[in-house]
Amino acid sequence: MRDTPAHQTPTLPDPVLDRLATPTDAVTMDELLASWFHADVVTLCQPPRGWTAADLAKDFALPGRLRGAWGQQLLRMASLPAQRGEPCPWSPPCPYDPLFRERPPRGGLEFPKPYTIAVDPGPDGTVALRLTLFGFATDWLENAAEAWTQGLRNGIGMPDGLQAALEPIDRRLTVREHLPQPEVPPAAILRFVTPLNLRRGGVVHSDITSLFSSLSSRVCGMARWLDCAVTIDRDDLRARAASLSIDSGHLQMVSWQRWSRRQGNTPIQMDGLVGPMVIAGDLAPFWPLLLAGQSCHAGSHAAQGLGRYRLEPLGE
Repeated sequence: MRDTPAHQTPTLPDPVLDRLATPTDAVTMDELLASWFHADVVTLCQPPRGWTAADLAKDFALPGRLRGAWGQQLLRMASLPAQRGEPCPWSPPCPYDPLFRERPPRGGLEFPKPYTIAVDPGPDGTVALRLTLFGFATDWLENAAEAWTQGLRNGIGMPDGLQAALEPIDRRLTVREHLPQPEVPPAAILRFVTPLNLRRGGVVHSDITSLFSSLSSRVCGMARWLDCAVTIDRDDLRARAASLSIDSGHLQMVSWQRWSRRQGNTPIQMDGLVGPMVIAGDLAPFWPLLLAGQSCHAGSHAAQGLGRYRLEPLGE
């Protein structure tokens, strides 16, 4: 048997990447909404002493810390190759592999992490912590939910730098199929409840006109987790976006810091836009995209809770 030369690394099978790169269906944006499915893990907890649910919902770094605690728990459950950043040889792969392992782009398309995280005030003073998995990532829903629960119990960093264990009072798992498609309005409000982080060449910018091209890249990438390739003319979309009336005067740039274990727990400066923006004109080409983005967020660092918005139609 021939030995592999020392300078060559054998290519390991990566069934998740293969599935993302070879979708079974080609769909329009309207058809994608009809095929859309995701699952929510919603956990209700009492806020730590000294904090309210409203305080925690306004902490833009908290979803990232929840992600870190969840990821550490998944890492403990992972196969040794997955812990090293290699494809998991288990069948099916351990949940860390599809949910956290980095995968290279294919054909110019990036594959986003198949989840988002959100923090909201819950009933009776509780805080609702939501993990949403998209497409075939829901195959790992139960393991992901168990790791989510254990990650909360192990402790989450609070804004004051202290660790706090969050004991779930209640936890609900819900699978949702299809995104409703209300009629296209003449105008709409996008209310960014977490910062929209737009990047160009690795640099954060505030050119809101790039939102639609950024959102189309994210939604088309997320569609691969639904085994779909989206048929979309991005050049035409950009040209049509130029004709829209966009009022972004009420958006505000906010700054905060996050920490990354991979970068030695050093503080990382973050910036993004929050608040409402109004768009008007021929919204028909953008409406399915905006509806999908409301589910999977927009812009960079969406897996850490950024770019979350509410879409509100405006009548004539």
